[in-house]
Amino acid sequence: MHTRLLTPVLVALLVPALACGDDKGGDTSVSASAPPMTSDDPPVTTGDPPTTSGDDTTSTTTGDTPTTSDADPTTTTTGEDMTTGEPVGCQAPADGADEDMDGVANMADNCRCDANPNQLDFDSNSVGNVCDAPLRFTMIDGVPPEFNKLVTTATAEKLLSCSFPVDMLISSGDLQLKLDDTGTAKLFALKLNFIDTPELTCDLGLVKVKLRIEKWYSDGPEPFTVGFPFTIADHDNGSISGMTDTPHPILVSGIINVTESSNPDLAMPGENPLNMVPGAFPVGLAGATKAGQVSLTFDDQDSIVFMQTTDSGINIKLTGLKGTLRMKQ
Repeated sequence: MHTRLLTPVLVALLVPALACGDDKGGDTSVSASAPPMTSDDPPVTTGDPPTTSGDDTTSTTTGDTPTTSDADPTTTTTGEDMTTGEPVGCQAPADGADEDMDGVANMADNCRCDANPNQLDFDSNSVGNVCDAPLRFTMIDGVPPEFNKLVTTATAEKLLSCSFPVDMLISSGDLQLKLDDTGTAKLFALKLNFIDTPELTCDLGLVKVKLRIEKWYSDGPEPFTVGFPFTIADHDNGSISGMTDTPHPILVSGIINVTESSNPDLAMPGENPLNMVPGAFPVGLAGATKAGQVSLTFDDQDSIVFMQTTDSGINIKLTGLKGTLRMKQ
């Protein structure tokens, strides 16, 4: 029986992505309590500084320059210094000194407070890999079956067992990547969302059930624990790849919905929740391009993605994973 599974990075393994790194912004809206201007006459200015009071979000301006934010004007809303492009907190001046002692003078260093002698900058944003925010990939890139269909095998067991293939179709997610200055990239599947499967039929001998896997998603409980190596030459050419060094831990949530049962005494119909069930994606081939694309290719038959016993006593297990997840910025 062929099915389709919801993959957030693998079922939400991925849902609304959490804001991270440089994905920030300030509120520049004006309060709805401010009265509209009803005169064609120019506003009267007195040269006095703007005043605010209490929790009132409406700014009163009497000078030539209205203020719309309490943010420090010397920094951007992305958490980077407007002059250096580096994260706020690094105050090294652009001089001939070497703040991080990496052999590169501050004036030429793209990461002044963290040593990075190679000055690698994968996304060419003038901030070195070492101190740059993680690269985020939140949009699905490509269609099944070539991309974003991860095939696994489901086993359902209660006295007897049956097995059937399940297509985990990824709908969205938040996959992040950090690179260092020496040849290691770190991955984090923060969230992957999966499409509901169709109705699956499983004949367990004494009982025949139909079920669906619904509203599935996966969270990444441990950020950037999975890495893969890259060469400096590939980095400079804008495309890196390598085998991941460990399985990626996940927590799976969703619903196993037993829609029909030939013997309710043995397998009761109803929804069986999956609440942060521990699991893992197997080791695979990871890659990224300077153009803003990341991919994970799995070819595994034996590793357990996750296993759980439903409220009705059916043991569900997903084993093996094949296919390619590909996302873009």
